[in-house]
Amino acid sequence: MVKETNFQNVARYGRARKTVAHIVSSLMPTRRIRNRVRSMILFGFFRSMGELLNPGGGALPHYFSIAAIVRDEGRYLQEWIEYHRMVGAEKFYIYDNQSTDGTYEILKPYIDSGIVEYHYVVGDGIQNAVNLYAVQRAASKTRWLAVIDLDEFIMPIRDGSVVDFLRQINPRTAQVFIRWCLYGSSGHVTRPDGLVTQNYKYRKQDNSNEANKIIVNPRMVVDCNSAHAFAVIGPSIDEAGHPVTPSPVIAGLTQNIIRINHYRCKSWQDSQEKHAKGDVLYGRDYVRYTRADFDRFDTNDVIDHAMDKYAPELGRRCRVK
Repeated sequence: MVKETNFQNVARYGRARKTVAHIVSSLMPTRRIRNRVRSMILFGFFRSMGELLNPGGGALPHYFSIAAIVRDEGRYLQEWIEYHRMVGAEKFYIYDNQSTDGTYEILKPYIDSGIVEYHYVVGDGIQNAVNLYAVQRAASKTRWLAVIDLDEFIMPIRDGSVVDFLRQINPRTAQVFIRWCLYGSSGHVTRPDGLVTQNYKYRKQDNSNEANKIIVNPRMVVDCNSAHAFAVIGPSIDEAGHPVTPSPVIAGLTQNIIRINHYRCKSWQDSQEKHAKGDVLYGRDYVRYTRADFDRFDTNDVIDHAMDKYAPELGRRCRVK
């Protein structure tokens, strides 16, 4: 039996603590320090110091895991899971927001084998609340947690795997910001057969204004500000280890070491199906995937074969010819 968790009404921190955090942090000289101080007050000073002194969390079952909230994305789950297993992910925390496409049945083999921890979540516009809950649940189970969507694929550029990249990060880091690389429709109007990573090879040339996603130390997370930035008690860095101020879009993030391939558009057919099912962040009635929206993100400036090296093994795993 699948248990339901209702996220429609989620209380986080008391008003008094939030007020104190706001007042004290406002006295700090820079935005980065203000964010850190506010987070430490909300988290608790002594608890914060304990986590900062032991950032690795001791012996944990997993080193690198991924969490995602999904709704009716069953056809993409296998490729997304198998690809990320190839680049080092050991565990997946899947939060199913009332899917009707057989998502649970598709995931069942992964659930039975322990690769996926499945949660059925109820509510509308609950992405931030679920992301925070996912981080809190994973804190005692994994060293690093990526919080991404099903149309996002983390691609190491310099290193052989995401794990190789993370092992070079300063252990006191709270979150690593990774820039999107935006892929267009590659001219597909209807959904083609086969792998997303092979069907959509055309992308935007200049991604400097694209948003970022995060890999976090889940024990240092205080709150989910958005799908693109968490409130944390420790340092936030870019791919090269440089300190950054948490924000949905961070200026100057490079893509020389690692990036997130964002297959936002796919085909026009896919975009219309997204429109019909609503949005996990803004709710089912949010009008988002319009023609104008599709055209704005349908950038096919250059062809990119970066994912081709994964194609043979990924095709074998997904039984694609």
